[in-house]
Formats: sequence, C-alpha cells, structure tokens
Amino acid sequence: MQVIYGANEDYVLPALVSIWSMWQNASQPVEVTLYVENMQQHSLDLIELARDRLGVSVRGESFDETGFEEYASQAMPYPVVSLLPLILPRLVEGRCLFIDADTLVMGDSWELLSADLNGMPIGACVDMGQVLMEDRICKVRVSDLIHPSRARLKRKTYIDRIRNLGFVPGENYFNSGVLIMDCGVIRDQCPDWESLASMDKLRPYTSVPDQDRLNEFFAGRWFKLPLKWNVRTGLKRHFERNQYKYRDVSENLRVQIQEAIQDPKLWHFTGKRKPWLRRYRNSLRLRSRQGFKDYARVFSEFNAILGGVKELSDVIKLQR
Repeated sequence: MQVIYGANEDYVLPALVSIWSMWQNASQPVEVTLYVENMQQHSLDLIELARDRLGVSVRGESFDETGFEEYASQAMPYPVVSLLPLILPRLVEGRCLFIDADTLVMGDSWELLSADLNGMPIGACVDMGQVLMEDRICKVRVSDLIHPSRARLKRKTYIDRIRNLGFVPGENYFNSGVLIMDCGVIRDQCPDWESLASMDKLRPYTSVPDQDRLNEFFAGRWFKLPLKWNVRTGLKRHFERNQYKYRDVSENLRVQIQEAIQDPKLWHFTGKRKPWLRRYRNSLRLRSRQGFKDYARVFSEFNAILGGVKELSDVIKLQR
C-alpha cells in the first residue's frame, strides 16, 4: 500500500515529521512517496537523512507542474503541489492514502488503508469548517453594517461557490487533507476522471481550489471516514464553548466530534498557526492545546534521532 504526501520547499521538514509519526504508528510496513514542488538538493539530502537515520521507507519525487502553468502564474493561496490529489489517478495504480504535510499521525494508518469504502472511489472526513460556514455567512455582524459592500461581496462569493459546487457545503463536504483514493475504482467508475485536474474546471475556485474541485467531482460518491482521522487542534475548545453553533449538526457527527476530541488519530494543523513555526511554537495559548503538545513531543524525538535539524539549512551541517 502506498502513502502519498505533497509539499513545497517550506514544508519538506514538516512533511517528514508527519511521515515519521505515521511510520511509528503503522502496524505494517508502508511505502511513502513525498512529491516536492521545485525540489532542491537540500530537500533531497534531508529526505535521504530521514530514510537513513529514521529507517523510514520514503522516496522523494519532483512534482510535475505540467498542465498547471496557469495556476502557478497566479497569486493563489496554496502552492501548485496542493493540486496533487487531482492527478493521483494518473500516478497510482491501486489504492493509496494521501496525507497533507501539516499533520501529525497518532493512529495506525492501516486502519485507513484497509478500510471498506462500500464501493465508493474515495474516502474522507467531513470538513468542520464548512459545517459551520452557513452560520458565519448568514449571521449579520456589526462589521457588515459598517462595510456593507464588503459583506455583499462575501455573500456573493459564497453563492457563486455553491453554484459551482452544485450543492450547499455542510456535512456533505469533505476536507482533502486526508484521503483514501481507490485510483483503479476512480478510473473504472468515473469516465471523466481525466477532467479532474482540468484548469477549466479549477478556474472558478479561488479559496481552496483542489478541495472544492474534489468535492464537486465526487459529490455524493465519497465515503465518510470517522472524524477522528482529521482533527483540528481547536476543535475541543470550540465545541465546548460554542455549543449553540452546533445546534443543527446531525447526531452522528456530534458523536464523531466527541470521539475525535477523546481519541484523535490524526491532528491537522489547518490555517496559519503551525506548530513548527517559532512564533506559534512558543505561544503559551497554543502550547496548551493537545495537538501542539503532541507535535512538540514527536518533533523532539524526531530531532534527536536525526541529529539536530530545526531548519532545512541545518542539513548542510549534518552532512559534514
């Protein structure tokens, strides 16, 4: 079974930390491929160090941007390699597990690799940010009254996005940070699978292009994985302090939220607050979150074995 990661140069080190956490908790051996956008020699060196000193079966591959030149030329919020899941049916023969670089794996990845998807071509977790999106859009804030044109544009953008998706995001919208993709099934069941990465289809999406395109393409054709396999670090705090915002959440998802809080299998560090960045790593408020505590512990172990890599520039020192 294959596990796939994607990263740009800035995310190679965090990706390797996630890979090592996944490797430690896997009950059976897995083969890992890390696709890197514009891969430089120091990234290759770091991947080789991880393979040699950590014993992780990982290989680095340069991400081919062919077909995404238009995306690369624009000021998009995410790097080109974020589109990697869209082309995995071209690259992988059978089933694979895709994991974002900004994660920490706490459970056995073979639970996902061997999961029964009930014939669906793809498995993923509900995106909690989208579940609560309706509340954020419909609620009128004081700032909306002060800046009505900005509020109108925000709502228009949301409506346009719904029109392109073909449905209202909510519990039927998944997060693309953790995906089980049965690539053979995708090719067999989806005659138009090659259009998944079409720029004509991607162009309308400017917020999270890869995720929106995946949700549009697989609408009604994806298996819901337990939420504990894609947990935001702020979920516990937000759920306990904002119960009223979850009033319309289904009972099944409510149970999954509670299970995810009690036994997270994978932390997903969404947003700008990343635990490997110094300004957030040293934040007293963030350090109290369990996800940040777990990351600090795993990174310390990773760093000790690898020999003191805190930044990519440290690879040169280790080579001497």
